[in-house]
Amino acid sequence: SISARGRKPPSYHSRQIPPPKPPKTKKDDIFSLEKYQYVDDYVLNAPPKLLMGSFKELIRYLTAEEDWDDVAKARAIFRWVTAIDVYSLKVDSDPPTHSPLEYFTKIQKNQGNHAHLVSGLCQMAGLPCVIISGMNKSAAYEIGSKCERKQMGAQWNAVYIQDDWRFVDAFWASACVVGKKSSEWTLVDSDGNVTQEDEEESEGETQHRVNEFYFLPDPDQLIWTHFPDEQDWQLLAKPITVKDYETHVYVRERFYYLGINFTPQSEMKCILNTKDGEISLPFSLPPDRSEFFRFKYMLYKNRSADGDQSGADVNLDRFVLFEHTADSLRFALRFPLSGKFKMDIFGLDTRQSDIFDLTCTYLIHCPNAQKNCLPLPDCPPIGWGFGGEAKNAGLEAKSHDGAIIITKDGKVEIKLGAHKDIRLHQLLKNTIVDEATLSKYAVIREENGEFIVDLRLPQGGEYALKLYANEDGEDGEAGNVLNYLIKCNEKNLSNKPFPNITDGFLGKKSIADALGVKALSHKDGKIHSKDGRTRLEFQAKNNMELVCELHSNDPNATKHMKVYPKEVNGKWIFDVDMPIEGEYSVNIFAKKKGDENKRIYNVYSYMIESDGHELENGEENESKDDEDTKEEIKVVTETVQTSEKEILIPVPKGFDNVVACLHRRHADDPPNAQDLEFMEQDGMKLFKATFDEYGEYIMDLYQKDENGQLKNLARYQVNRKPASELYQDDARLLMEQLQSDMKQNREDEERKQDESDKELGALKRDIQRAMDLKDPEMLERSIAAFEATNPPENDKLLQKAKRLLELLRAKEELNTASHSRSLQDLDKAIARAKAANYDSLLDLQIVMAGRLRDQLHRIEKLRHSVLNMDNRTISEIRTYGNPPDGVHQSLQAAFLLLGNSKKDVKVWKTCQSILGKTGRDSVMRKISGFDPKDCYLDVALSAKAVIEPYSLEQIRDVSAGAATFFVWAKGMIEEVEATGGAQRPDDKMKDTSTSKKGGAGQGAKKKRK
Repeated sequence: SISARGRKPPSYHSRQIPPPKPPKTKKDDIFSLEKYQYVDDYVLNAPPKLLMGSFKELIRYLTAEEDWDDVAKARAIFRWVTAIDVYSLKVDSDPPTHSPLEYFTKIQKNQGNHAHLVSGLCQMAGLPCVIISGMNKSAAYEIGSKCERKQMGAQWNAVYIQDDWRFVDAFWASACVVGKKSSEWTLVDSDGNVTQEDEEESEGETQHRVNEFYFLPDPDQLIWTHFPDEQDWQLLAKPITVKDYETHVYVRERFYYLGINFTPQSEMKCILNTKDGEISLPFSLPPDRSEFFRFKYMLYKNRSADGDQSGADVNLDRFVLFEHTADSLRFALRFPLSGKFKMDIFGLDTRQSDIFDLTCTYLIHCPNAQKNCLPLPDCPPIGWGFGGEAKNAGLEAKSHDGAIIITKDGKVEIKLGAHKDIRLHQLLKNTIVDEATLSKYAVIREENGEFIVDLRLPQGGEYALKLYANEDGEDGEAGNVLNYLIKCNEKNLSNKPFPNITDGFLGKKSIADALGVKALSHKDGKIHSKDGRTRLEFQAKNNMELVCELHSNDPNATKHMKVYPKEVNGKWIFDVDMPIEGEYSVNIFAKKKGDENKRIYNVYSYMIESDGHELENGEENESKDDEDTKEEIKVVTETVQTSEKEILIPVPKGFDNVVACLHRRHADDPPNAQDLEFMEQDGMKLFKATFDEYGEYIMDLYQKDENGQLKNLARYQVNRKPASELYQDDARLLMEQLQSDMKQNREDEERKQDESDKELGALKRDIQRAMDLKDPEMLERSIAAFEATNPPENDKLLQKAKRLLELLRAKEELNTASHSRSLQDLDKAIARAKAANYDSLLDLQIVMAGRLRDQLHRIEKLRHSVLNMDNRTISEIRTYGNPPDGVHQSLQAAFLLLGNSKKDVKVWKTCQSILGKTGRDSVMRKISGFDPKDCYLDVALSAKAVIEPYSLEQIRDVSAGAATFFVWAKGMIEEVEATGGAQRPDDKMKDTSTSKKGGAGQGAKKKRK
């Protein structure tokens, strides 16, 4: 140890060092950064020459202020030692003997450590200090493995301050290993931002970053990473055993920074076992500040020989329920496959950082997968339940604050208080029912300062209700602020949808003011009509025309309802007549008078409850006959995925004067935010929509009659995503990966239900419900059960059901072929879809699949043009010492697309070298495997900038070979631009778990990647 050499110690040094015992107070009671900021300011301005001087000079500087207390002195020593980036120090010559710099070079060479340095400096400053030897769980420790004292040996300090022993670990406070990974694990979920990847073996890199946790940490928090050899130096009233230390969940300092706590239901062991394929990980949060917390998680699957390898390629993001409310945090995991898993939970406080750090890690053994394990309907990054985002948006939970809502009848009413002027949007999701269909089963209205969300679930199962908020007057996409998981176990549920509400919001739309439309009669979106009649009045600019859709889901009501519109000097009146008792909707749309554009904008929507009235003479009120005898109200309802900016929407055949309403879901966009153009092509009437931004869009097509009344013909939801993310969220494709075992289990259970006991009417209702929901699996089972009763072959319902089933299977085949991007599969699927198509139900999918097929044909043709080049042509390019203008640029653009760096391809000799490579690295092999959907947009734009000054004729005149590369690069750039390219991974989720490398007592030798 280092001595003070002549410095007079305080009087208590003449006494024996106090024995170890637990401190009487917490760290927060004696220290805060704010209170001791003056010490840090002083120390961090220390002259650099102190490194070259003596320890006596150093300690004289660090303790020069006589009025400093012991905490301030300990803080000065800690802050000076941790301010030195030991492993980056470069010493050109031998440092002065017995200088601090000399000791730091010894630490570099594994001949000293931080614990001895701190101990010596404290003793020189008159502070009793001991060196504690023991084990710690550094980056070298494999979580869940047996603790080995030899491999995990380390040293840290205890300093006697204000009559209590306090811990200090200057090494862990100043050096952390970033990127330590084990090749044992495969990432199967990263919290809504999934990137399928394996952990590659990596020792990590030591970085300098001061971690305040390790200055005076409380014993009950440090113990789970630092286990002393001598039990007394645990400084705990109830000491733990080595077994406790070994088996306890792996907890890091960010856990304590955020004030996370274990609950009586929390899992305290590191290695857990699932029960029936599921497990829950609950924690408590401090409610006064948890609104500022954000969490992420990463779930890995073990790749070792004793683990089940079958699910290594399956993303499990949709099998983790992440609940974050004011006072709780919970992760509920369900496993569709068996195996061993590692769960890392990360957190941050947005007031202090934007980097997620590790809070804790569990290892989970799942011996048996959960039976019939379906994925969750969504995986929202903010989690489920009423949390910080909802509070910041100005919402207050009036009826439901938990993450999960249970309903027996599928009908839910959620009330939310609003402390700000906001616009609220909703999105209902399910793994089976598509989003366009579900958009008709949820509505929001504002009433007496509250938002009320009404849901009618079409069938049992799990649903995600996602709520988004924008401040009133704020344009653009709204942020996701609140998510509920709705559960309904009722198997025979059959709720009808709400009447059409264009965007699911009752009342005034955000676009109404921009178009100059104002309601004069009804401000609220819900109306009760006692006499079956309602008058709606609006004021509009003189250049605006208003049109109206009156809708009911009851065919009988539809037959008798009427609306009478008229306009007088910009005042529009709609007299609505609803003689049949029931529920109706009215959507008011605006468009410019005389404008040939067939686009309309939804400005107001109403839900009207009519008590009805007697029918006029000559009209008959039909009784509610059996479902299949009613006149069917056919409305095409589809959800499609695309990466393209432009999409062609076909108009159903046989209709004239069709208009379209297009809006982005959960957004408040101004008029004309998306271009919409009517066109005719190859005998088809089409709307060409241009989406500049990724997002979810709803497009409704209406037939407009001579009185300005609208009839809904089709509703399409178009989800535009980056090409690399297409189908990533497709639950059906995910289930196909897990299907074989689960399907067998489900069918076995269903056979237990004796279908023969069902009455014929119930079987018919099952078929009708499956047809309404367009669920092919349910429809196939319902048809089989109905056929078991030997119905007549010409049964109309059965014929309709079989016809729809073939169409749904053809649609599935189209989606699968589009996902695989196989030309052969696409040709086959398009042919089947055309044969199965009726009532224009698959028009949009066929058009989109045809465009993809044409695109893939073009890519294939360009690829073959390069692959068919002969060796002589390639040799000719390589012989250029100084290539003609445009030749180098053509290859430069092609090689940029193939993943070479800008710096490399700028040099002609490097391009020649790349062109000459063979085997796996050959250009031809890379071009053969190139898919523009995996290319980043910025890379394509860089390549475009290189060849933009040239034309094909210029290049062809000087080199036929370079011209081939030019054509290929130009074609690929156009494809990437059309789809937006692949999204770069989110780099906010860095591996910053600050795990320490090695133990100080063992030298803590630094390793770099």
